[in-house]
This record gives sequence, C-alpha cells and structure tokens, in this order.
Amino acid sequence: MRQVRPPGPRLRRRPRRAVAVAAGRARGRGGALLRRYALPIAFVLAGFLGGLGYALLAPTTYTAAAFVLVVDEGQGGRTGPAAVNFAQAYGRLAPLPETLDYSTRPLPEAAPGSTREHIQASTSPDTPLIRLAGTARTAKDAAAFANAAADALVRYGASHRSDTGVRVAMMTVAAPPETPSSPNLPLGVAVGTASGVLLAGLSAAVAGGRRGRGTASRRPDAAVPGPARAGTAATTGTESAGVGR
Repeated sequence: MRQVRPPGPRLRRRPRRAVAVAAGRARGRGGALLRRYALPIAFVLAGFLGGLGYALLAPTTYTAAAFVLVVDEGQGGRTGPAAVNFAQAYGRLAPLPETLDYSTRPLPEAAPGSTREHIQASTSPDTPLIRLAGTARTAKDAAAFANAAADALVRYGASHRSDTGVRVAMMTVAAPPETPSSPNLPLGVAVGTASGVLLAGLSAAVAGGRRGRGTASRRPDAAVPGPARAGTAATTGTESAGVGR
C-alpha cells in the first residue's frame, strides 16, 4: 500500500547544524565561566605546581634524634622540679659551640657557626627529658650530629654536677634514619594546593564585592516624592470644601 504524504511543506532535519549550534553555545558558556574564574583557577594551579616543584627540587634532609635525662641527686636519683628546671636550661645550652666542645665524638664537617642549623634541642615542661635532633644531607651525618650533642651535654652536666646537684644521663643514642624527613611529596603538594585555594577564595571574594558595588552604582534611584507646595495644598482644600457643599 502506498503511503500518502500529508499536505504542507516538507520538514528538513539538519542534525549536523543542531549539533554545531549546541557545541557553539557550550563553548560560549565555557569561555564565559573561564573568563570569570580565570584568576582563582590560576591561583590554585600555581599553588599546586609550586608545592610539587618544591617537593621534587628541594634538597633531601635526614633527621636523627638522641635523648638524655636530667636526674636530681637530692631526690635520691629520682626526677623532681629541680631536674625539670635544669633540663630546660640544658636544652637551651645544648646547641652552643661552648657546650659542643665537651663532646668526645667528632662532629661532621660544617660551615663555621652553622651548628644551630644542624642541632636542635627540645624539652618538655613536665619531664626532665631532652631531645637532641641532628639534621644533615646524609643519614650518617644526622646521627653523628645528634650523638655528639648528647655526649657533649652529658659531659657538660658532669662538669657542673657539684654546683647544680643534678646529673645528665644518656637515654638513647641516635641511629641513622632509613628515610629522609624532607621533602615530603604529599605534604608539599597539599600545602601548595591549600595555599592556592586560599588565595583563590580571597580573589573571588574581592571580585564579587567589586561586581556588587558596580551593580548598585548602575541601578536607577527610585523616585522620591517631594514636599507638597502650599498652593497645591490650598487648591486641594478648596475642592474638598466644594464637594462637601
């Protein structure tokens, strides 16, 4: 059976043209969004790349730690308030060159006056324990810095034992670490990206405030009625009186 086409113009379907129009609209919207958020995106990308670059290019650093304990001899060899106080003082003296001169362990080669960069001492306000951390480019040198500082502090405390009434005892020696302490790739990337996100948020807030002020300045002011004139008020009163009569 032959099909009869209904009267009227034939509809032509142009799928390629429709797809092209849809693609053009999508590109236009994407370009508008990209122009609007170009600066925040740039901040996030810069933070990510900065953190990645630091994690990949920063020099490798190793950290090893030794521990010493300050004991109060007046307390029968137990720890007390005096031991805690002297531990705080010894912790500040540990990185000094005058204290390191008491060590019998050789220090690795370093630039003059750079011992504070390789040896850090930390103490606790509750216990007379001193942590001596050594940092260096190699694991062996990091352990050597920490052990030399611990040995120097033990001998320095022994030389002043009669004056202070406390002694410094070695708790643990430092061993060469197996892995470097820095740089840390996940941490570096996370910190860089977080900084970029923070700057992106601040830039978006500033841009939003500027757009809001610009829109408010372009908005037309509403018409405000002025005060009624005396003649107008009198005419209105006369017309009201005539209507009343």
